[in-house]
Amino acid sequence: MVVSSVLQQKYPGYCVKDVAINWHGTKMAVCSNNCVDIWSKNNQDQWIKEPVGIDLDKSKVIQRVTWTHPEFGQVLAMSTLNEITIWEFTADSGGSWINRTTQTISEPRHLVINDVKFSPAYSGVVKNRNLELAYCTDSGLGQLKIWRCKNANDLKDWEIVKEINAKEPFTFTCLDWYVSPSESLIAVGTVDNSVREQQGQVRLYEYDTQRQDWLFRDVVAKSLNSKVYDVSFAPNPGRSFHTVAVAASDLQVKSFRLEGDRVSLVREKENVVDDQENRVQVWKVSWSCLGTSLCTTGDDGLLRMWKNSAHWECTRKLKWNGVEP
Repeated sequence: MVVSSVLQQKYPGYCVKDVAINWHGTKMAVCSNNCVDIWSKNNQDQWIKEPVGIDLDKSKVIQRVTWTHPEFGQVLAMSTLNEITIWEFTADSGGSWINRTTQTISEPRHLVINDVKFSPAYSGVVKNRNLELAYCTDSGLGQLKIWRCKNANDLKDWEIVKEINAKEPFTFTCLDWYVSPSESLIAVGTVDNSVREQQGQVRLYEYDTQRQDWLFRDVVAKSLNSKVYDVSFAPNPGRSFHTVAVAASDLQVKSFRLEGDRVSLVREKENVVDDQENRVQVWKVSWSCLGTSLCTTGDDGLLRMWKNSAHWECTRKLKWNGVEP
């Protein structure tokens, strides 16, 4: 059963840019303009706004927000156009959010941070379970950078462990991690602005434990008439292959295996949408905990739920208020 809740909070003159839910699904961060509100779910499954949030200078607009794994406490990373800040919640003096570090990336006219995400805590890439953060930028030269926190106890000292430049004319638009004890992958969405109609790709990078470096493997998916707006790895509870969902001019789901330096598709062509009724521009994708169902949002303002049995099919549509159209 699907239950929808409308947050009882008005944002006059504000635009909600991003929403992030923590690992346990009990807290939600909502960023709009220069502030982040924290909502908690109570025992009646109602979302209640917490009295303490995060406010930045009014000249800054928060674009993305992401939670760490709870192993590292209640920690948020958020990005403006040219800054990434790390915040930690402490219970001292009734509770407050403390800015642990601020990293200015570049001048706003030169660069825009498109996405930022923490790595899963169980990373097999870095020993001693260090905390890592990846972000991608859109500029004259798109960049993907991976930071590592030297000391997760204070969150102040970060170092760049990898910097990847997108080859012209591509720039990076979004990213997602897949990390297990045996392998670590990052999928990055791109856009090619040199053509009249935008085109995009999803590029796959893998951490090579022998070389101790991130290496490009292959292009997993392509969009011929729009950029890639979002990409998400499906949870993998024991499958012999990986699956990614791609939000572009249509919805794509690609299942693949890594064979050396190349990607071998499990199914040569697997575009989810095969009927005109559900063919819309897709903006965001999100998986269930088992990776067997998928939620998407698109241009028409509807949330679609997809289920994979013999093939992917849309099982339900919901409007913003939880009512079926």
